[in-house]
This record gives sequence, C-alpha cells and structure tokens, in this order.
Amino acid sequence: MPHNPILTVQDHGHDGRESALHAVPSREMRVRWAAAAAHLVDALLAEPGADRLGVLTDCISGASNAALTCAIVPLCGDSENVPETGADIRVGAARGPRARNMTGLVLSSTRRLSGRAFDGGRPFLIDGPDGDANDGVCPGEPVIRDSAVVIGPTMVVPLAGQERPVVAVTASRARGATPFTVAELAAASEFARLAGRALRLDSGYANRERRAIQRDRDRIGRDLHDQVIQRIFAAGLGVQAVGRLTEDQALRQRLMNEARALDVVMAEIRTAVFGLTAPERTGRASVRRGILDLLEELRPLFPRPPMLAFSGAIDLLVPDAMADDVHAVVREGLTNVLRHARAGETWVSVSVTARTLRVEISDDGVGLTGSTRRSGVAGLSVRAERWQGMLSLTDRRPRGARLIWTASLADLSDLSDGSVR
Repeated sequence: MPHNPILTVQDHGHDGRESALHAVPSREMRVRWAAAAAHLVDALLAEPGADRLGVLTDCISGASNAALTCAIVPLCGDSENVPETGADIRVGAARGPRARNMTGLVLSSTRRLSGRAFDGGRPFLIDGPDGDANDGVCPGEPVIRDSAVVIGPTMVVPLAGQERPVVAVTASRARGATPFTVAELAAASEFARLAGRALRLDSGYANRERRAIQRDRDRIGRDLHDQVIQRIFAAGLGVQAVGRLTEDQALRQRLMNEARALDVVMAEIRTAVFGLTAPERTGRASVRRGILDLLEELRPLFPRPPMLAFSGAIDLLVPDAMADDVHAVVREGLTNVLRHARAGETWVSVSVTARTLRVEISDDGVGLTGSTRRSGVAGLSVRAERWQGMLSLTDRRPRGARLIWTASLADLSDLSDGSVR
C-alpha cells in the first residue's frame, strides 16, 4: 500500500493560509516515480562512489519535468550532516535547463523556504516566486535569498535522516507552467522516503569501504615501517661499517654516499607511511597532509628530496586557524634554502606537544655568513608573534643553517578576541 503523507500546500495570498490535504497519486504517476527510485538505486549500486546528490537530483528532475531541480544540503560537509536550526545551507547539486551557476550557491535556512523544509520536515508546494529576489538581503550579506531556487510553481521535498531532514529537494517549473498538484507531491514524497533509505544504505556501504581501505593502508604502513625501513637501516649501518674498514679514500667516500642515499630512501618511505596512515577528516583539512603535499610540490627543485619527520598528534592539536601559518612557514623555509643555501641535504621536522608546535628546517649548505637569508624570513617572525611563539635562524654545525619556528598551543581561546587573523 502506498504511503500517503499529510501534504501541505502553501497559499501565497494575503492571509498566508495553509491547507492540509490527503492525496493518492494516479497509477501512471506512481509508475513514473517508482522508475525514478529504481534508477537511483541502480546508479548507487553500479557506482558506489558516485555523486549521490547529482544522481538524486537527476532522478527527481526527470520524474517531475522541472526546469530547475536543486538538492539543498548543509553548508559544511555533505548530506550526512544535519543542519542546525538557522544554519546556512547550500545548493549541493542542480539540474535542468535553468540550473546554470546554481550549484554551490549559499542560502540561509532562516528564510521561509529552506527553514520550513529542514525544521518542519514535511513536503509542501509553492505557487511561485514572491517579490524581488533580493528582498530581505542586506548589502554584502554572504547568502542569497533561498527563493533563488524558485522560478515558478515549485514543490519542496525533504529527505528524512535519523532526527531531521538531511537533504531538501526543490523541483521548480518555469513561470506560467502547469503547477504541481498535491498528487504529484504525494508521489514525490514516496520517492523521497525510498531515496532516503537508499542514500543511508549507500552511505553505510561507503563508510565500510573507507574503513576497509584505511585498515589496508594501516597494515601496509606497519609493514613498511617495521620490516622494510628496519632492513634498510641495518643495511646502511653495514655499509658505513665497511667504509670505516677500508683504507681507500675514494671507496670510503663512495660507501658513505651510498649510506646517505639509504637514509634518503628511508625518509621517503616514512613520508609515504605518513600519507597512508593519515585518517580522512571531514569538515577540516589535515595539517600534516598539507605539509606532505607541499614537499611533493617542491621536491623536483631540490638535488635530493627534503627528509621529513613528524612527531605528536599534529592534526589533533593544531587548530584550523594556525594551519595556514604552519604551511607558510614550511614553504618559506624551504624556498629560502633553495635561494640561498646551495645545500645537498635538507631536513624538515614538525613536532607538537600539548603546549607548543615546533617547525625546524635545517640544511648542510653555506650557512648565514655573507648571505641575505634573514631578510627572506622576516614575515615568519610576524606569524610567530601572532601565536605567542618565536623565530630563530642560526648557523648549524658543522655547516649549513637551522630555522626554528614555534607557536604556543596553550590558551588559544585568549587569542580569539581578534588578535589572530
């Protein structure tokens, strides 16, 4: 037996009246929307990693014969997150002849349309756009009035989550087109009920796939660290021991060079291990991943790739507001080495404790004497002061230079009054 929800039709008259109606879709209408639901399930099964919002919007656009169909989701994250009351939302996907430039638009759920969809959780009809599209928006406001997704007769159908709707779909026909009927809204609501279940199942499958991939990555990372790196380390010690036994200076230097090459290989493997075991984070970027990407970008410019070491729970303890400064320090420090050091080896270390973040960049180049390296890192001192830290650039023994940049992680709440930009 088909599900017959109580459906609401919005009246745009002066009294703002709403009427509650029961509707039973026709057989042809039920078949059309059932075919759309079947297509959605088939698409999700055929390609688990597909754009779920895009597939959903495609199905509703075809079944409703709408000129503009939009899937509205929370601004941060995706359809798995439930928007809080009054939180900003966005157009996650848009389809139809009028869909150009709609995807990504930021709306405000405090407006009548989307707020009612997410807070009320019930489908409803709209006769069409009412008034100026800019009505109620202050100059410079970073959101657009949510009736931007309404170009004519429209139905709004929320997809239920565990507690509140996680997606609200709007299907809008052109101005002057045949309005949606309550029966069409009933059919679309039944589709939404089935689609909500399909998306939740697909989300669970995707999560299980991600966990399985992460487990495999963790295992590979452990094997590389516990077996491969240790064997290379032992081989390097053996090469160094042989080098110390020979009297042939040329052979000794060659063996020492090979030992250093093995050190570089170990550093590269450690970097790969960090990339394999870095957990996926939703809602914020990984500081550690940003550093890895940065070193990969600059790697071709160095005679030997910089050796990288991490220590501590960097992604857990470093706040989002500090991440850009950390990446800027690593980039500027490495660029400074490239410009001035004439170094053969470069080392990057990023460590964190409960109270302090420390970035250290060292090289075996010409050092600071007679160079202009200090002027090149003046901006990093300002970034350190911003976080109650310090910057030092000194000569390194027996040769080269060492840059140390620190930031305080203690009492960050005291810095949120505007002193941190």
